Amino acid sequence: MIEYIRGMIEDIGQNYVIIDFMGIGIKVFVPFSTLKALPTKGNITKLYTYLHVREDGFQIFGFKTKEELDLFEKLLSVNGVGPKGALSILSVVPIDNFAKVVNTGDYKALTLVPGIGKKTAERIILELKDKLPKEIVFESDNNLSNEALEALLALGYSKSEAISALADITCNSVEETVKQALKKLMK
Repeated sequence: MIEYIRGMIEDIGQNYVIIDFMGIGIKVFVPFSTLKALPTKGNITKLYTYLHVREDGFQIFGFKTKEELDLFEKLLSVNGVGPKGALSILSVVPIDNFAKVVNTGDYKALTLVPGIGKKTAERIILELKDKLPKEIVFESDNNLSNEALEALLALGYSKSEAISALADITCNSVEETVKQALKKLMK
């Protein structure tokens, strides 16, 4: 389908942006995290997109990063969560915290999202628990983990891939930690 859209920002709304793409104004619905990361009106931007086809028309959803798009698509796989609900979840729960919320079973954090009740929150946690990487808590004094994460990011891995690879690795040096993580990533 449409992998991404690149064009000049014509207008920014509460939950959407209008992008001028070759003289056509395309309305792209975006989460709050993408909205606040956008440049100002009149500047060029690139958004990774998801095209939602309905009986009464098409809707395009856009994201600043591929990780946000991937999480959006995972949320759509949950029974009872549609594109607008998934967009609301990404607007309320930051992508960096989402895996932690799911892996700890914190359904209350998801019920803060408008339109998501306790049952839907519990279903999201149940269905996505095995599909998300185990989150690593990086303490500010844990230089070893932070340096290993930075090394993997510098090698071109996404943050979610790097965090998943670093889960459950306990080594005494950055080099050994990165080696072990790369072995996991190469499988």
